[in-house]
Amino acid sequence: MSAVSVIAEWSAGVSDDHGALAYRRARSGCIDTVACLVAGARDPASIAARRAVAGWGVGVATVVGDSERRPAPWAALANGTAVDALDFDDYDIPAASHPSAVLVPALLALGEERGASGRSLLDAYIVGIEVQLRLGEALNLSHFHKGFHPTATIGTLAASVACARLIGLDAVATGHALSIATSLAAGSKCQLGTTTIHLHTGLAAHNGVLAASLAAAGATGSVDALDGEFGILRIMADADAPGFDGPLAKLGDPLAIVEYGLCVKPYPCCSYTTPIIDGLLALRSEHGFTPDEVDEVIAHLPAGHIGFLKFPDPADELEARFSMEYCLAVALHRGAVVVADFTPVAIAQQEVRALMSKVRMEALGEPTAHVRVVVRLGDGRTLDRTVEHPRGSAAIPFTEDELVAKFDSCVEGVLAQGDAVALRQALLGLESLEDVTDLTRHLNPV
Repeated sequence: MSAVSVIAEWSAGVSDDHGALAYRRARSGCIDTVACLVAGARDPASIAARRAVAGWGVGVATVVGDSERRPAPWAALANGTAVDALDFDDYDIPAASHPSAVLVPALLALGEERGASGRSLLDAYIVGIEVQLRLGEALNLSHFHKGFHPTATIGTLAASVACARLIGLDAVATGHALSIATSLAAGSKCQLGTTTIHLHTGLAAHNGVLAASLAAAGATGSVDALDGEFGILRIMADADAPGFDGPLAKLGDPLAIVEYGLCVKPYPCCSYTTPIIDGLLALRSEHGFTPDEVDEVIAHLPAGHIGFLKFPDPADELEARFSMEYCLAVALHRGAVVVADFTPVAIAQQEVRALMSKVRMEALGEPTAHVRVVVRLGDGRTLDRTVEHPRGSAAIPFTEDELVAKFDSCVEGVLAQGDAVALRQALLGLESLEDVTDLTRHLNPV
């Protein structure tokens, strides 16, 4: 069987009895993603997306920040962009992507259109995570190193299957949806530091809804779209890519959301900064040094990560989120890194700018080595912390209280208090909701 057929057969036929851990992690992913959606709705990238879709008609799907409802594909585009706008949304390891930022907006928009239940949305999300992470195993890191942004590319493929699952397509139609999605999957890492890098998530969510809807209407695609002569594996990866055999043999056994989990971000910036920030804050707390006492901070991380963090002197908040120098300067200055640190006013602070010159990065000699942060103090001491797992990863997951605290901080000042409380309760009880509109009706900013 082709890779398209294998994925489609599994995705359409698997039972929704995924187990308590899978549903618990799926619910957590949805809580975190909706929090990031609300917080990101005021970002310039989100505003641009809403303005663009505003002229393309009204529908039944909610767009945060828009008083009008929009057709599902456009709502998915606008909300998907907003989720990723602050770089606060979750990420995964195998696909090196932001899976929930694509899947949740697509499923919410389509779920509103189709009157889906909370349980069916979680089921489709689990299936989508499975496809995204197994495709990540098959293509990466070759796909990533060729310059593709996996959130935009692999995310589109996974979203098409998740949406097909939500609307109950059979295996044949699901295969067509996935195949159609391969003709929509695009996006390169050259867009780092621009609003388009966030638009990638919205486009992937939109494309997932579109591909599944086209397949449901009778559109067809080739079964060779993944592993054929001109398939994704050949044109979007090199010979060093693992390929589909191993990853697809594992479909659902175990579920990827159980095997890997998802990484919830404690800081609203590039995930490659997270473990370094963790280490620096831990050293700061343990030894009590002040910024003035620091001569140098050295971040040791993989060379590929350094290439992503390419803005040593960020000109705006978009570049600041991909600047190790800025993020560590903020951590030194404030003892925390929060959403308010990524505004035009914040990045212009002279105290933070002065500290940036004390930060530098060095590439690790071994690709698999754990990241390290070294702090050299003026009194001659050298402090060193190796970080094996970042906070928020499956190894050190957020507790429910921490997740709710992040949610509350994201929606504060954006939603009215009553809506914020009602939205939180709807998310905590998502699996029991008869209709996802019982959640989305609270997504109305002040």
